[in-house]
Amino acid sequence: MHVYYCKKCKQDSLSQVCDRCGASITAPNERFKWRTIRTPLGDAPMLFGILKALTLTTVALLLFLFLGELIFSPNKQAALTMFSTSGLVPGIMIFLFLCAALICLVLGLQGQEELHYVVDARGAHMQTWIVPSRIKCLSRAIPYDACNIVSDAEGNQRMLINETHLMWNEVCRCEFRRHACRIDLYRPASFRFISLYPEREEQQDIEDYMKNKMKQLVKNR
Repeated sequence: MHVYYCKKCKQDSLSQVCDRCGASITAPNERFKWRTIRTPLGDAPMLFGILKALTLTTVALLLFLFLGELIFSPNKQAALTMFSTSGLVPGIMIFLFLCAALICLVLGLQGQEELHYVVDARGAHMQTWIVPSRIKCLSRAIPYDACNIVSDAEGNQRMLINETHLMWNEVCRCEFRRHACRIDLYRPASFRFISLYPEREEQQDIEDYMKNKMKQLVKNR
């Protein structure tokens, strides 16, 4: 939703005139805000990223064992036949499969999450809310604290579990994935830092707004 934020009333308005106090709202206070409900197990980029990291770790472990056997073992032939005769590879594959199954189980136990997005003149902001339960909190490795549970306008219980803020001058790369209706933002020395899932009918407007703010990326193209 494209809105204008009135600092005096601390409310959003659909036009540049505040609906409550009638004050004029300047262009720097315009922003986009929306929310979406997603399931961590259905987040393909995150799931593929975790499995990719697990696979690379397994390959690195096998390479480390092979080099260790090749360097320190008096019988160099044993290092060459380690993968075919020792049963190491089947054991590693079973371990890899069990780890992947455990990751999918943990993500499945996390249930749904409600993501609140705000894109304004400062940067991109995201809040993650869940319907609290002890199992969901345990699967996310966060404490179940009744003091952090609030009720929304409809009386449903919600708990804020994460806030992410990324200023425009910190963005080093931005990828607009229109078919997936997703915008990936990166910052230096990190992987994908935040992903935005805009509503399809507003995606182009949000992209244009963000391109105008991330001028440091435009210069590098």
